[in-house]
Amino acid sequence: MSDGRCLLTGASGFIGGHLARRLARDGYELRCLVRERSDTTRIPTNAELATGDLTSPETLAHATAGCRFVIHCAALVSDWATTKEITRVNVEGTRNLLAAAAADAHVERFVHVSSTDVYGHPGTPGTDERHEPARLSNWYSKTKALAEREVASSQLPTTIIRPATVYGPGSKDVIGEIARAIRARHMLLIGAGRTDAGLVYVDNLVDATMLAISHDAAAGEAFNVSDGLDVSWRTLTEDLAQGLGVPPPRLSLPYPVAYGLGAAMEHGYRALRTATRLSTPPLLSRQAVQVLGVAQSFSNEKARALLGWAPRVGYREGLEATLDWLRNSFF
Repeated sequence: MSDGRCLLTGASGFIGGHLARRLARDGYELRCLVRERSDTTRIPTNAELATGDLTSPETLAHATAGCRFVIHCAALVSDWATTKEITRVNVEGTRNLLAAAAADAHVERFVHVSSTDVYGHPGTPGTDERHEPARLSNWYSKTKALAEREVASSQLPTTIIRPATVYGPGSKDVIGEIARAIRARHMLLIGAGRTDAGLVYVDNLVDATMLAISHDAAAGEAFNVSDGLDVSWRTLTEDLAQGLGVPPPRLSLPYPVAYGLGAAMEHGYRALRTATRLSTPPLLSRQAVQVLGVAQSFSNEKARALLGWAPRVGYREGLEATLDWLRNSFF
């Protein structure tokens, strides 16, 4: 199903940029939703740019017009934005895009890129798509779960992709920041870094997303996407440190202490932001502590069974590609 027009949101970001290049390479007629000041350097030059904003419904009709497929990858990923800000983009923005897509008779599949954060960080081995969280303790997780509800209630043929911890070249906000902290010798592990990092290499995630567009069995389903590796945060950070030629991280906090500090920093930074327009993120947040301190162990059996997906890029290959990017393009 490599013919037809595909609208992609979030193409200026890490995952979206990789998706954009794959869609263009596979012969899709690519259209990317971009804001007026978006960085378009990750977007293939032959892609059509549709200027608009998820929070402005009137700008979305021309973006979805004539598209067979929509991949919604854009989101506000924030530890400390206000509830109103995160909800406006992640929930209302998803609702607006679904409405625009539903108004166009051409859309055959709407793929929503969500997150395993919707499970509420249960920390249980092999968490699968049937897991219902008891509660969600941070607003990013809540808005991703609410956005999924919008997708599930749509009349469109939809598929939800739930990636775990995505790594690879271009991951500035996760791997890039971890690498900076390792080089500066202030990388903080939670619980000595013993928990499963839940890694998925970005090209493996792209493979799953492409199957979500084209596979008949994907319609109406949600899929975890994780490489299923037994790689802890300590292993990952030590491997990154070795590849960068710096000492491995040794700072660590117990989970309860780190969680309390994260909550305090979030609230403090929100107050400072309101008063001073502070733009740097907090050093620690509840979301970061949960990701680093609770095992990110998610089953990928459903994607394997229904879509025939399997991780194509292994850990060592993915790590080396990531290190090459860090050494040659990030620092």
